[in-house]
Amino acid sequence: MASNKLAELYNFCVSINQDGNIILDYRGPPDSEDIEKVFDAWDSEYEHTKKIVTLCEYLRNYSKVQEKDINGIISV
Repeated sequence: MASNKLAELYNFCVSINQDGNIILDYRGPPDSEDIEKVFDAWDSEYEHTKKIVTLCEYLRNYSKVQEKDINGIISV
């Protein structure tokens, strides 16, 4: 049976440690240009490459806004 392998594109976790400090653990999407190159090398006719590239760009921008907003809240 073939295993389903996943490639994590985005993970943003906000935690609090026992000292009361907020911890941001961010693993953002890969660079959209790198994603496009990999998918084109794998299958240049793959119909969803542009959607995945656009999603990576969106997630990268969204995470920057999230991080800025969270840092603004916790630094008050």
